[in-house]
Amino acid sequence: MKELMKGFGILITFFAALILSACGGESSLPVATGKANIRAINGVKTAPDVGFLIEERALGTVGYRQITSNSIYDDLTYNFNFDVLYAGEPELVRVASILVDIIKDLDYVFVLTGTLAEPSILVWETVDREFTGTETIFEARFAHTAASLGNVDYYFAAVGVDPLVGEKAGTLSFGGVLPSIDYEAGEYVLTITAEGMPGQVLYESAPTNFNAASQLIISSFDGDANTFAPVVARAFASSFDSAGGSIVMPDTNYPPTAEFVNGSLAIGTVDIYEDALLSSQIVAGHAYKDLSDELEVSPEAYPVLYTPTTLLSPVLIDDEITFFGGIRGRVVAYGESDDLQIKSYAPDRQSIESQAKLQLFNSATNFDFVSVFIEDADTPIEDILILLPRAVIPSGSLEATIGLAEGSFDIYLSNVARDIVFAGPIRIDVEYGDVLGGMIFETNDPNVLELEFLPNNP
Repeated sequence: MKELMKGFGILITFFAALILSACGGESSLPVATGKANIRAINGVKTAPDVGFLIEERALGTVGYRQITSNSIYDDLTYNFNFDVLYAGEPELVRVASILVDIIKDLDYVFVLTGTLAEPSILVWETVDREFTGTETIFEARFAHTAASLGNVDYYFAAVGVDPLVGEKAGTLSFGGVLPSIDYEAGEYVLTITAEGMPGQVLYESAPTNFNAASQLIISSFDGDANTFAPVVARAFASSFDSAGGSIVMPDTNYPPTAEFVNGSLAIGTVDIYEDALLSSQIVAGHAYKDLSDELEVSPEAYPVLYTPTTLLSPVLIDDEITFFGGIRGRVVAYGESDDLQIKSYAPDRQSIESQAKLQLFNSATNFDFVSVFIEDADTPIEDILILLPRAVIPSGSLEATIGLAEGSFDIYLSNVARDIVFAGPIRIDVEYGDVLGGMIFETNDPNVLELEFLPNNP
């Protein structure tokens, strides 16, 4: 027993010495001297929303061409990580990491680029600038993250000023950032041209207003299937008090488009006009379930009027639509004969690497809601109807995008009580990257619905 107590005494003496040594000597742990600002941009065109982490702490989730909100951290060394969830997989997949020594009073932007299979991380940093609020200028840095473009020249000028040799803000290669430049607050147009060729315009923004006392990063990105524009740009606030938002700067040379779907069994075949005098017809002979061509529309409020085909009276629907920024929109007519309406939305056409995508619009009106079940192919219907539906879609509404793993699935449609099966099984075979846009239509039988897939033209 004496030997045991002696052993305990030695251990106590040893740990006491360690404590005294830690208190009296120099610590090897790093000591923070200040704070820095941390954000991330998702620059991967084929990525879903991506998780951004400092070590294993989540700082936000960010979609393509978007930026996370600010996070303030000590000036120490950290691993910064990007995680993605692949549909059908049980855990997040870490797609990229970078170790960075953070310096106080700097603003850091981590930009995920490339593809999920071959990603890379850009790190943009600048000194945070404090404004008093009395300034008449703003600060801009121009960046290039449009992978489809080579070296380019950036021009930033007042409305009506064409690009001229010697007037550029600078030349950029992919991933580059120009030094900060101060401008007087006001409206500006960003123009991107081929390097050394001011007449070869690759992108031109609409006039955009920039406020004084702000610090911005203005970057280019590749367009995706949701717009015909090959390049778009965004301006991101770059200060410690930024909430993480951005200014969308679409290419002014690519107006929005709209395609029209006749989703009303009651309306019959119609013509569609764009003026109250019914003198400018845009769609003719629009029958039930028809999908029109994509038509250019004004970015302002755009009138649409429906009449029975070949007739100017009565006007069945008199409404207007608004699509901004080169969006590829869709307009659906639906409803009973005494309550005809239109619903406009922008279909999700963007293909991504980590899932197949399914988006459904419910144009049926004989039930207030339609339940959507999606299960592995050949699963018995009695086993499916006891599960929770993947979606419950109100009449005249669009369901958020549903992510699917690769494989074969059966879709069933039912009422909320699940005692009437409207449609199914509807077999789909999908791979990662597939994009399916479906619409639920009525039939002459009120208890039977149809699900048809509309083309997502590139």
